[in-house]
Amino acid sequence: RYLAPEPLIESAAPEIGAETERALKGGLGERARAERLTRYVDLLLDKKPTVSLPSALEVLRTKVGDCNEHTALFVAMARAAGIPARIAVGLVFVRGAQGAFYYHAWPEVYLDEGDGRGLWLPVDPTLNQFPADATHLRLVRGGLDQQAAIVPLIGRLRMTVLDLEIDPRIT
Repeated sequence: RYLAPEPLIESAAPEIGAETERALKGGLGERARAERLTRYVDLLLDKKPTVSLPSALEVLRTKVGDCNEHTALFVAMARAAGIPARIAVGLVFVRGAQGAFYYHAWPEVYLDEGDGRGLWLPVDPTLNQFPADATHLRLVRGGLDQQAAIVPLIGRLRMTVLDLEIDPRIT
């Protein structure tokens, strides 16, 4: 399921495949390929606020977008490369004079660690983070149907961080 194309994530499109090949030249392991894709998509897209339902193909054509566009393109390219990927949506803490949490989308990739074990790793091509840092708070996973579920929460959530535990497998 996390390797298959879906609406707006056109991972089987020849254009997505060709761009993925350009991004992943050379023999790399799965983790290194996921990191290279994160860095590649970060550099490929011009970061501009966008109001749209991003299609990976359209993002590849325009090379412009915000977190939704970065995520759609990354997920399509990861799947084209044979790396399971999915969309995460939630909040990210943005530092500044009045640090605050804002709506954000980012990909998660499944990395096989051998012995039948694997790890879903959050990455963020919008912020050029591999892995994504602890300021990312996932509320839902999935496409537009899942993302729509959090819209009524935006601007209404309150939270207090009581404890933080970091998975030792994430470096």
